Amino acid sequence: MARYVIGDIQGCYKQLIQLIKIIDFNPSNDVLYLVGDLVNRGSKSLDVMKWVYKHQNSIINVLGNHDFYLLARYHNLVKIDSDDTLTDLIKDKNITKYIDWLRSSPLIFHDNEYILSHAGIYPCMNFNELLHINHMVCNHLRSTEYPQFIEQIFGNKPNQWRSDYDKIKKMRFAVNSCTRMRFLNSNDYSLDFKYKGEIGNKPHDLTPWFRAPFDESINKKIVFGHWAALGYLHEQKFLAIDTGCVWGRKLTAFNLDSNEIFQVDYSSDE
Repeated sequence: MARYVIGDIQGCYKQLIQLIKIIDFNPSNDVLYLVGDLVNRGSKSLDVMKWVYKHQNSIINVLGNHDFYLLARYHNLVKIDSDDTLTDLIKDKNITKYIDWLRSSPLIFHDNEYILSHAGIYPCMNFNELLHINHMVCNHLRSTEYPQFIEQIFGNKPNQWRSDYDKIKKMRFAVNSCTRMRFLNSNDYSLDFKYKGEIGNKPHDLTPWFRAPFDESINKKIVFGHWAALGYLHEQKFLAIDTGCVWGRKLTAFNLDSNEIFQVDYSSDE
C-alpha cells in the first residue's frame, strides 16, 4: 500500500492519467489524496470528474475554491467566470452524482501525520476548533438545503478570526482560509485576497500564511495546493504541491511514505 498526494488538477485529465501511470497507482491497495480544485480552467473537467468518481473508494479529497464554485455554478448562485470551462460537466447526464460526491468531501482531512487542506490551515486559531467548524460545514453541505448554505458562505468578510463569531461567520472564515488563503496582513494576520503572486515580489506588509506563528495545537505536517505561484515547496511543517499544470507547467504527485516526487509536464493542450 502506498499513499500519494496530487496537486491541483483543474481539468488537466491527460496529465492526470500520465501521472497515475508513472506512480503505478493501484486502486485496490493505494490511497490517493487530492488537495482540491479538481475542475475548471482546464478543458477536461468532465473527464477528471468521471475518473475520480469511478475511483472514489481509493480517494480522499478536500474541497478547493473551484470546487465550491462548481457547486454554486450548478445552482446558478454565481456569475459565470470568464475562464469557466464547466459547461460540459454541468450538462452531463451524471452531473447530480458528481455534485453529490463532491459535496461529501470535507474542507480538511487529517490522520496521525498529515493535515490535508486545499489552501492551508489558518495558523492563528485552535486546530480542534477548526475541526469542529469543518464538521459543521460538512453537515451543511450534505443536507438537502446545501444550496442556501453555499449562498451564505460566499464573500470576503470576515477576513480575521474571532472565536465569538456566529456559526455562519465561523464557517465562512473557515471556508475562505482553507480554500483561498495565500497571504496574511502582517499587522493582524487577517486574510489578504488581493495579492496572488510570488513571495519575492510581495508587498512589505504581507506575510505568507505558513510564516506566521502557529497555534501549538497545529502539530502535524500540512499538505496543500492552491498556490501555483509558490509551486513545489517542502519544509518540515508543510508541503506545497500546486505546480501550475493548468498554467502550462507541471502536475505533481508525492509519495507520503517514501518522500518521492513525480511530475509530468503540461506539454501541449489536450
